[in-house]
Amino acid sequence: MEALIKFDKQELIKSIHANNEMISLTDLWKQSGEDAQRTPAKWQESEPVQRFIQTASKILNIGISDIIKSKRGKGGGTYAHKQIALEYAQYLDPKLAILVNEIFFERIEEEKNPDLIVDRAIKTYQKKGKDQKWIASRIDSKIKRNFFTACLAEHGVTKDGYRNCTNAVYNNLFGGTSAVVREKKGLSPKDNIRDNLSQVELAAIALSEALAMENIETKNVRGNARCELETNYATKSVARAILENRNQQKKA
Repeated sequence: MEALIKFDKQELIKSIHANNEMISLTDLWKQSGEDAQRTPAKWQESEPVQRFIQTASKILNIGISDIIKSKRGKGGGTYAHKQIALEYAQYLDPKLAILVNEIFFERIEEEKNPDLIVDRAIKTYQKKGKDQKWIASRIDSKIKRNFFTACLAEHGVTKDGYRNCTNAVYNNLFGGTSAVVREKKGLSPKDNIRDNLSQVELAAIALSEALAMENIETKNVRGNARCELETNYATKSVARAILENRNQQKKA
């Protein structure tokens, strides 16, 4: 286990900038100790690396200029597809290579036994200070969210429609869109909103989405606008119930 001490998985993940499937090679290089002879640019000069990049480009059907590129400004540096990033990580440092391999084998075992995925999620949330009740609510909300988005897809919702339905929930429960919720709670664009909600807030969202799904399916409405409207109606009823409950508490 001594070889794994240098890198903590959660801290490593937090420190590496990523954009969709593109990962910062520059951040990986910094985490490995910033050896001037092992920069992303130096690494790419190697003929075997060039062959690997070209092969990955063909297999993934992604152009060379898109599979690895440079970015300027804040969070800038060399970014590459995750396949390239994993290859670079293993080149940089044996300890980092062992960690990458460990994560890979963990995911293989999780494919065989999905219970391990849930166990990993529970452990991750426990490290963040979440209690068992909150974790159960979060996992339940994730499952119900998947049912809701599947329902939206079946009823013709496309692209912006998912965001609009989500914002219909947030507007009625929290007084604003996802951007407003982030601002109110002091969250960065990388933070998951639902990971930063209370147990009651998660339950309110889950109920809103469940009611919206029932309305959409019962009425068989279709399209972005109609599904957003049903989501809005459903969430308003949940918001009213919460407000009434709070008013009753004040009177008691």
